[in-house]
Amino acid sequence: MVIDADGHLFETEEVFEKYMEPEFRNYRPRLISDETGHNFWVVDGTTRYRRPGQPGARSPGTAAPPGGNVGKGRRASVGSQILASIPERLGDLDKEGIDLQYLYPSFLLHINSWGDGVLGNAVCRAYNQWLGQVCRSAPDRLRGVGLVCLADPDGAAREVAHIKDLGLSAIMVNGTVGAQPLGHESQEPFFAQVDRLKLPVAIHFSLEFPAVSDLFPNFFPTRVLAGLFPVLAGFTSVLCTGLMDRYPDLRFAFLEGGCNWVASFVERMDEHFDNPNYRAQELITRRPSDYLRSGRIFFGCEGDEEHLARVIDEIGADRLLYSSDYPHGDRTEGTVDILRNRDDVSAAAKRKILEENARAFYGS
Repeated sequence: MVIDADGHLFETEEVFEKYMEPEFRNYRPRLISDETGHNFWVVDGTTRYRRPGQPGARSPGTAAPPGGNVGKGRRASVGSQILASIPERLGDLDKEGIDLQYLYPSFLLHINSWGDGVLGNAVCRAYNQWLGQVCRSAPDRLRGVGLVCLADPDGAAREVAHIKDLGLSAIMVNGTVGAQPLGHESQEPFFAQVDRLKLPVAIHFSLEFPAVSDLFPNFFPTRVLAGLFPVLAGFTSVLCTGLMDRYPDLRFAFLEGGCNWVASFVERMDEHFDNPNYRAQELITRRPSDYLRSGRIFFGCEGDEEHLARVIDEIGADRLLYSSDYPHGDRTEGTVDILRNRDDVSAAAKRKILEENARAFYGS
């Protein structure tokens, strides 16, 4: 069986029009279109609709649903991209060789960068309600991952219970909360609730990282740096601030940041832990590499990564989750077959990556 630990969907305006509570509906996310046929989300008074060449300008409409000039390179039907047609999505999964897919958002990947956390959690409630309903139409093939906005930690903690009641499988957050670290003391209500309800936490790639996401005027260096920095920041919070000690039932996955960096980064953490000048023992009780080997930490990989065999040798195959990134336009198609046909990865490692580790993380 092949389990896709990190698939995606594209949100539509209709989700928020239909499912947001009346008192928040007037402030729902909306789309604007320019004269070139590109679409951009506007929410909480902000948008990435900027003149090309300005810091923070993005490739047009990357997180918008298909329409106009948006979505043509995604190699998936409109119904599949926005989950308006479950048969179309399942047909695409069959083509990719995927039996079960866990669903993450696209526009709302950056929810924890929003300034208005109360509005953010209202958007999350609407999205979670819709996603739970969609997944119930194909429970053997589609599983949802719920969202919270950590800019409102108490509201996020309340939404965790809603996510559990909806039957969603995990909770997605980003590696930072605006300019705050994920391990900030204000987030304790959220982590305490997640630990109590034993839901896994997926720390997903996000392009919104203060001081980095607007550092470069061009998209290429922004995509390289801002895409990885929040994952590194979240990983540092999890292994270096005591979260693993305070919440012994938490499991974490770090998604869409690759896995080549893990061994060298943990080695650096261990070196700093061993140096008494850095006072690591004030925060954590074990070396970071011990937490890595605890069975509670996982990383996404896409099957075609050049140095995957080396990563398996360095950190072990039981920490890696197959991730398709479907239907995003920058993914590689057919990565299940690519991984299965690799001669530098053992059959046992392939089984772990394609199925067993996802069951361990998601508890399925």
